[in-house]
Amino acid sequence: MTSELRTAGHEVSTPTLTGLGERVHLASSEIGLGTHITDVVNVLRYQDVSNVVLVGWSYGGMVVAGAADRVPERIGHLVYLDSDVPRDGDTSVPPGGHAARVALAQEHGDGWRVPIEATRGVSLLLDGLPEEQRQWIAARFTPHLLRTWMEPIHLTGAAAAIPTTYIRCTVGYDPADEDTRRQDERIRSEPAWRYVDLAEGHNAPFSAPRAVADLLLDVA
Repeated sequence: MTSELRTAGHEVSTPTLTGLGERVHLASSEIGLGTHITDVVNVLRYQDVSNVVLVGWSYGGMVVAGAADRVPERIGHLVYLDSDVPRDGDTSVPPGGHAARVALAQEHGDGWRVPIEATRGVSLLLDGLPEEQRQWIAARFTPHLLRTWMEPIHLTGAAAAIPTTYIRCTVGYDPADEDTRRQDERIRSEPAWRYVDLAEGHNAPFSAPRAVADLLLDVA
């Protein structure tokens, strides 16, 4: 996906959040959603960029929502890619799911992290991909940090005027899921937002990078 965007002439930055990926050595029980929001805000500030198309996928929706709220002057367009779209005070995992995540962390991750193998994340990310690609992605899995799921986001409404697009991946989408249905209804009720269906699964950045890139190019 990044190669398609760069080929089209755009600069692309893919910052790694603290404690994940190649920054896994920085993982600790103290890292939460606020840390990850600051990661993105600092990239925007220290690289001194503006008119950015800021994209958040999955949990990343929480992160970009917080970053856009803190530095709205640097964002040209906000894109939620099959992701959380929080309101002030929301957590990435709804409160009803907190106890289950805590139990997973206690059983599998010293009480503060959860290996992806202990959640349904493996199937969401790998199903339908070629075996070589599955192995490449799986070799780069790192545990998710419990606090990032459970820390409430603080939003002031400063990002309300930013043009926003929501991309819903429709393969595997369960409209009967109450939390997802309510979020979609809320998004569709936003008069200034654009809502786009993409006939791919949640792992669209891997399964259909060209299709995702085309949508982002249309936004840009």
